Amino acid sequence: MEIIISEKESNARYIAYIYTSLMPILEACGAKSSVSFDGDRISLRFDADERYAPYLRRIAEEKVAEVIAVGYKYELFRAFVKPAGLGKNDHEILLAALISADFADDKRYVFMHLKGMKIYCIDGFFNFRLSALKEKWKGVVGCVPPVFTREKLTSFMGYLLAGDGGRKVIVRGSEIFDGKYRKLRRATLIEEGISELNGIREIILSGAGAVECVGLPPPCQEEFLRRYFAGRVSFL
Repeated sequence: MEIIISEKESNARYIAYIYTSLMPILEACGAKSSVSFDGDRISLRFDADERYAPYLRRIAEEKVAEVIAVGYKYELFRAFVKPAGLGKNDHEILLAALISADFADDKRYVFMHLKGMKIYCIDGFFNFRLSALKEKWKGVVGCVPPVFTREKLTSFMGYLLAGDGGRKVIVRGSEIFDGKYRKLRRATLIEEGISELNGIREIILSGAGAVECVGLPPPCQEEFLRRYFAGRVSFL
């Protein structure tokens, strides 16, 4: 059984995310994997015993769905969501919050449309098969007011937290883990990330309802947690 996932080379970070996420599973299944370049494209291939095919394909499709529901959504929002009233850091927090708000639904929608594909050409799939999703995102852009103050951002974050499912994340320095101590990496899907904000992005994208810090996090991250997660953060 062979699975091929391809993307334009400028989006190589998406292939890296998928490969890193799948690596432990591929090793457990004894699968062979390779990354190749052809012109301006990058491809990830892996071969495994046919008995593992349904499981590996499902996980691969989940990761492709995450690439689109975070990476592609961020690119669209970064291009069009530019309200006045927020500094650079708060603007990035707003973008991450907008992505997180519908992440589960967006991922599910993309995942369902991936069924039956033999080769996953991510950019082509997004451009030609997900027009309804792009229109939905553009509708979200249209709902963002032209002026977005920090008070409005606080209210929006409060709205997201009010609907959380009680998920806990663990912060250890610059690394973020889920409640089972699995490292979270969705922030790596965001291009040109400001390094000190990656931890903040990760917390938002995880859909966290509570945060446990092992030691003090970086100052920027600590300020974010104390402001937006008051009563939901503990420092050990």
